[in-house]
Amino acid sequence: MRYLKQTILYILLITSFPEVLKAQDVMFSQTYASPLYLSPSFTGLTDGSRLALNYRDQWPGIAGTYRTVAFAADHFFREYSSGLGLLFVRDDQGRGQLVRQDVGLLYSYEFEAFRNVFVSPGIQFKYAEQNIDPSSLVPPGDINPDNGSILPGSGTYTATESYKRFDATASAMIYSDFFWAGVSVDHLIKKDIGFTDIETHMPIKTTVYGGYKIRYREGGRKHDEQSVTLAMNYYMQDKFNQLDVGVYWYINPLEMGLWYRGIPFATSDNLSNNDAIVMILGITFGNIRFSYSYDYTLSDLSGSTNGANEFAIMFRFNKGHKKKAYRGAMPCSSSGTYGSSGGSKYKRRTRKIF
Repeated sequence: MRYLKQTILYILLITSFPEVLKAQDVMFSQTYASPLYLSPSFTGLTDGSRLALNYRDQWPGIAGTYRTVAFAADHFFREYSSGLGLLFVRDDQGRGQLVRQDVGLLYSYEFEAFRNVFVSPGIQFKYAEQNIDPSSLVPPGDINPDNGSILPGSGTYTATESYKRFDATASAMIYSDFFWAGVSVDHLIKKDIGFTDIETHMPIKTTVYGGYKIRYREGGRKHDEQSVTLAMNYYMQDKFNQLDVGVYWYINPLEMGLWYRGIPFATSDNLSNNDAIVMILGITFGNIRFSYSYDYTLSDLSGSTNGANEFAIMFRFNKGHKKKAYRGAMPCSSSGTYGSSGGSKYKRRTRKIF
């Protein structure tokens, strides 16, 4: 059984190598708990400063598969109507045998296009690094099919290889207090990332996202806001397509979300595109928000992968002691905080992301 799992892992890693199949980016289930990863336009979309940490363990039922960590920090500069952020992402496949790390600097600018409707273009420049260390892999051809032992003379793959490159992402988003819609285009800089003489590049990833918030009870002095938020994300990368459709229900301090990932009735290579049902539970304590999600796999892999676990924590700080003017509210589950106009053009709620 140990060699069988190693063989499965080897096949999974080989299919991720750029020289065999063009790689695809990591997808977080808690999209709005990692907003900078979704789109640079979310940079600074909060009063003051914000820190976010995400951890994803995909397919824990198979040893050494996919583990991803993301860390983000951003701040809104009110006097410049600008957001500035930093994003680090590390994706570990096969316990260090295939590792990708990105470090990006993000910037967004905000302006009011119509009354209470804002537009936020954004951009990211990042340094990307990917390393392959196949020394501990045992190819299927080096395993004795009779008893599972390793054949003499195996271990052909010993060299550690890596590539380094610069990349860029551009985005634009329009939003108000109750809706948002945007698009993000990643991998704008084309560069050979292959480990062989065959030229290979990371395909452009296009993300279309949006949503609508319904407040069925407005917040007041004696009670908190209650709301339902509908959201969607659509991803396109090379021949890969993915649709996420979800709903959030918020009643302070709890938030519950339910997402469907897949494209009903669509098939690719005779395989149905039904990926997972995602269940999210979040709780807020002051300026800190914790959340957990579980992906229940709908495909034929459900019996062996054990889905995916994802944890997220977000912390907002440096907002000052004085009440500030309203800022463009993101249509999300957290209600805004009212303040005086103070001569500022921002006369709406403070921003908070899911």
